[in-house]
Amino acid sequence: MAIKKHTVLLVDDLPQNLIALKSILEHPDRKIITCLSGMEALQILLKEKISLILVDVQMPEMDGYEFVEIVKNHPDTAFIPTIFVTAISDEPKYMNKAYDLGAIDFLFKPLITEVTRKKVDSFLRIWDYDQELKSLNNKLHEKNAELEQFGSILAHDLKAPLGNIKILLGIIEEDHLLNLKGDSAEMFEMVKTSTAIMSNLIEDLLHYTKCVQNNEGKENVNLLAVVEKVIKLINPLGNVQIEKVNLDKTILFQPPAIHQILSNLVSNAIKYNDKEIIEIIIEFNTTERSLSVKDNGPGIDEKYHQKVFEMFQTLGNKSRGESSTGIGLGLVKKLIERNDVNIQINNIPNSGSEFLITDLVVEDY
Repeated sequence: MAIKKHTVLLVDDLPQNLIALKSILEHPDRKIITCLSGMEALQILLKEKISLILVDVQMPEMDGYEFVEIVKNHPDTAFIPTIFVTAISDEPKYMNKAYDLGAIDFLFKPLITEVTRKKVDSFLRIWDYDQELKSLNNKLHEKNAELEQFGSILAHDLKAPLGNIKILLGIIEEDHLLNLKGDSAEMFEMVKTSTAIMSNLIEDLLHYTKCVQNNEGKENVNLLAVVEKVIKLINPLGNVQIEKVNLDKTILFQPPAIHQILSNLVSNAIKYNDKEIIEIIIEFNTTERSLSVKDNGPGIDEKYHQKVFEMFQTLGNKSRGESSTGIGLGLVKKLIERNDVNIQINNIPNSGSEFLITDLVVEDY
């Protein structure tokens, strides 16, 4: 026996009305259940997955309004679309009461066959779309849960070796710090600082996996604080000239996301630079609500401006012998989209390239 796609529940205290309505709505893909009272219909709702309810208004013991109120107040049935079938006048007070209870439409007796069929067909299509949307949302929640679990496992796997490094650094500091002089002492402090920053970044990754899949988790973020944190991690020796312009601004962004975006952009500006002296300018434009990362590198051919944001794509002008997974800018693009802003690449004549983040939400703007 073929499985019916929809189950329609008809409720009326007069058998002849049910027979007439059922004959109008019968369809090969449709299972139709009839009930002579609201109480009987409520019992059916406990056992069947109903796609649509058509209910008479005037019934003894429990009228249509009372029945629909019960249906709409129960979480398992509140989503079922309901149509009132009535011979009562179409005065606004009756219709308003029905709509206030959650009904989606009225059918007035005597029923017009074609109108009745088309309305029911339309609402069943809407029910189908709603079910498909719910299914997709459930799958999305499952994927997000998997991502969060993956992020937690990844962070745990990173934490373990990093924790060992911190322990070893503590031992070295306790037993040998007095023997460290000059450059050795300075380098040891750099390692400690970088380890601490990396530890914080792992914590950010845990937070990131929870919030990046939706638009929740945005906070007021001070750009200058983020940029300085990125510079300490990427340029601890200060051998790259990084100019900060007008960055003491607060934007609405996911904190781990803006940190990751700036880390990737600054890293790329260094990695792909072919100059002996690397120069980077990070600047916020208050008027345009934009954040710019400029470099003095070779620039990016315009034909690659969109391609570089694809996952696993690498720039072809790498000159410092560093490996690249091609994930960096792809991740940047995804984080940009998650935070409802935009990014573009501009070539600066004889001066390198600019990554421009636009449409930022600025505090008190």
